[in-house]
Amino acid sequence: MSNEQRVRQQTITDVEQEGMQFLQMLTRRMRSAERIILPVAGSTGSVLVLQMSDQSQDPTIIALQTGSVKVAESSTVRVLSSSGIVISNIVFRNTSVSANRQSGQINFVVTRSVPIPTGGTYTRPFGTSVVLFSDDDPGGNSCGCAVPVCSNGWLSWGYCEGEVCEDVGEVVPCD
Repeated sequence: MSNEQRVRQQTITDVEQEGMQFLQMLTRRMRSAERIILPVAGSTGSVLVLQMSDQSQDPTIIALQTGSVKVAESSTVRVLSSSGIVISNIVFRNTSVSANRQSGQINFVVTRSVPIPTGGTYTRPFGTSVVLFSDDDPGGNSCGCAVPVCSNGWLSWGYCEGEVCEDVGEVVPCD
């Protein structure tokens, strides 16, 4: 019985650590952004698009795809979440009151199966509110790429390559 309790406790610890690390990473990225592009002010969505001052990170896009979280920075896309952990119900809310006072909320759920014969899962919701550090002179998207667009369930966007806007195509799911 004590071995099962140890495994259950380790599963809880894994979910807590993964959820907090993911929440901290999202918070850090949002705070360092110049602007929240999507969702638009006053709305919610499952995709977060941030305008960043660093051309190699602009835009930064965070989206959920089959239990894993993907992050795109400029033209590079990679998976953020760990294997064995499922992230679901991710919701971004743009609570900005103006273009110069940007803020948002993040909510998601982390689940992991308990690897014991009796099975089960451990699930925990996470969430926070984030205020972006104000930037009165934004420098992101210096080449004037169009705002990312969701079409047929996929997000397409452009990124600056020098002074030219390059198209990434459709590699991140959206709603």
